[in-house]
Amino acid sequence: MRPSAASFVRGACTALIAAFFLAAFAAGARAANCSAGTLVTVVAHLDDDLLFVDPAITERLDAGWCITTVHLIGGANGANFSYVLTRERASRLAYARMAGVPDVWNESNVQIAGKLVHEMVLKARPQVRLLEVRLPGGGVRGGREPLGLLWEQHATLSTYPMNADGSARVKYDRDALSATLREILAKASQIYTLNPDTVPFIEHPDHIYAARITRHVAQTLGKSVPIVYHVTYPTGGWPGNLPAAEVQRKRDIVASYFSIDGSESSHVFGEFQWDGNWIARRYAFADRSDRGVPDFVARPIRLFNVATNRCVTASVSGQPPALAACNGSPAQQWRWEPLTVYPGNARNAALVSVATSQCIAERDGYLRPESCDQWDLAQRWTPWDFGLVYTPMRHCLGENGGKLTMRGCTGLTTRYRWATTQRIQANDLRLATAMYGDVTGTGEPSAVYVQRQHDGPGFNVYAAALGETKPPALWYAASVPFDPRATAPSCSGVKLCFDSARFLLGDFDGDGKADLMIVTARANGTAFWLLRSTGGHFDAPRLWLQTSPAFKPELTQQYVAADFTGAHRAGVLIAQKRADSGLDLWIASSNGTADAAVAPVLVAEAKGLAQNATLLPFGNSGSRASLAALETVQERVSLTLISNDNLRMTIGERRMLPRNFMPGFVKTAVASLHGDDRDTLMLLTPRLDGTDADAQIDIAALNMADPTAEPVHVASLRGMSWSDVFPAYVRDKNGAALVLYRRVDATLGDFYFTGGAPALLRYPLTNGFALGTPQDLGELPGLFSETVRIDRLAP
Repeated sequence: MRPSAASFVRGACTALIAAFFLAAFAAGARAANCSAGTLVTVVAHLDDDLLFVDPAITERLDAGWCITTVHLIGGANGANFSYVLTRERASRLAYARMAGVPDVWNESNVQIAGKLVHEMVLKARPQVRLLEVRLPGGGVRGGREPLGLLWEQHATLSTYPMNADGSARVKYDRDALSATLREILAKASQIYTLNPDTVPFIEHPDHIYAARITRHVAQTLGKSVPIVYHVTYPTGGWPGNLPAAEVQRKRDIVASYFSIDGSESSHVFGEFQWDGNWIARRYAFADRSDRGVPDFVARPIRLFNVATNRCVTASVSGQPPALAACNGSPAQQWRWEPLTVYPGNARNAALVSVATSQCIAERDGYLRPESCDQWDLAQRWTPWDFGLVYTPMRHCLGENGGKLTMRGCTGLTTRYRWATTQRIQANDLRLATAMYGDVTGTGEPSAVYVQRQHDGPGFNVYAAALGETKPPALWYAASVPFDPRATAPSCSGVKLCFDSARFLLGDFDGDGKADLMIVTARANGTAFWLLRSTGGHFDAPRLWLQTSPAFKPELTQQYVAADFTGAHRAGVLIAQKRADSGLDLWIASSNGTADAAVAPVLVAEAKGLAQNATLLPFGNSGSRASLAALETVQERVSLTLISNDNLRMTIGERRMLPRNFMPGFVKTAVASLHGDDRDTLMLLTPRLDGTDADAQIDIAALNMADPTAEPVHVASLRGMSWSDVFPAYVRDKNGAALVLYRRVDATLGDFYFTGGAPALLRYPLTNGFALGTPQDLGELPGLFSETVRIDRLAP
């Protein structure tokens, strides 16, 4: 029987439709070609991958890899199902931003090892896949810990629904979850996860169990796969370690996420809250899946007090622990040993000295070293929790008068804030704050500082007069709108953004007023933007210099503004890292007009200079500026003078400073006293030996012209933390002065790493370097941490 015309047409249409979908499927398969590699990232929550693992995920995607991200937890502790869907919507938007394509996805439930998992595949880039297991989550500060119960107590968990209508819940036990993860990880060329080798609540319990489960399952794959573990919460207080361009891109991605999960992004564009701090950091340690290690490996830590820059030290004579100068000895190494507790119990760890193997107990209001007894409630601590350490009796550990103390956990300042390592953001010597110069043309210097904007990646520039106490004035606002649904970067072309810019102050046009210079990366080199001072504000940016591609900010250790030619106009010294060793020093100077500069000129091949050098200009007014280089060499601080002979610079002999000037704990300013041609280096160090608990900062002076001179102690500053001050030498109508841009000690919130306002304090210098009565110039608008920026590449 012959088919009818209608049936023929229907058959032809069916064949065409089938052919269309087969072609579309084939096109999708081609687009999702994973021959370059497959990265599988397993995390707990739907922002862990964005905050703690990226930009490593972005780098693999840019390199053509397929990326699969597995979120084990749906929503957050106790969240309803609508919040689970909200977070997934936020994650989709963030990954679309990461891929640079529209936020359009294919969603379905797929079976993996017999269990339904919600799968989301990015339409325009099908190599991007998100897998949502949707298990219930635990609390960050204690309470029921479902994932811990599954892994340690062999509990069975029920997931959130897999369907939007609330149906299709899935049950998992330890074996089922392991089987599902094993099938996902089997295709991985590389595995990323979080940190398994810590204890709650140093990091979120969900983070830890997600990482332990991933490591355990990866070891059953029967093959060797690189696996990388990422530290989470503590990194917010560690030095930023991501390149500026990656930080700026990551802020876009994370801000897109939080535009949905939270509906605002202000904390993302700053460093006043943990989410913002984590963006500029990625700390990880690598291993391989075929190396058999336990689910948990205890790693020694330090208990470093942020305010005093001292470490908790165990006594070998049975005395209580005390604060002492950090020296790296075993007496300053500690372990948080997990105790046998129900998962989610906040009192979950013993504080054990590596040197003595004793546990620290709290009895009758005192800390005592004792033989360890895991059942003794007096030895049950809550470890580091967003910088706070809770004692067994639920006091907070802190410092007062140079000694360890305990008190109630309200109204705390940085004296009660702890870090797990000595190297933290607060002692990162790459950081800078205010710049100083005569921006008004009246002969009086001002402090110029840059403040992050919270509605996007832009910034405000303020000028505060040093001669009188009055509110600072807004001199320039660089507003950069943030669009969470954009696929292009927020900061590109002529847009100036805080994280991707470096800032200089100097009289670049020779009119007697200090101007602002902003340095940014461009595809074809480095751009120098001149914002000329009118005496009351900074003009709009003009392109002062565009370099060749040979100059890149990511290769430039430091930019220095000074009059290097003696022409009464500032130029810019570019200290670029060499491929072999040391630095090349280039000078870009004005071409004689107010608006442009000539191409940079090489003035020194400083092969022997350390690439971590901090360069300080010095010299009398009207002469060509020379440089002092502070370096860290062989665990010592050294000084090298670099003389300026017109268009050539000569590197002098390196001299070592005494050992009490510890690397990482020396802040500097160069002083030139009136009527005295001696250029003097002022060295500010924290008082670490505990001989005078109230004298927290020591100031020494070093005559740079005398190669045999030693630093001489000239003053001490009381009642301030070294971490919170940035020194500068200025000269105004009242004479020479030491000016401190500082953080006012203030109460810290639960999720705020730094609190307090910025403030200016002026110390007149009398009879050489004797400090006169300080003049408090008052607090400045904004937050201290929002005005701190990275000024150099290496510390």
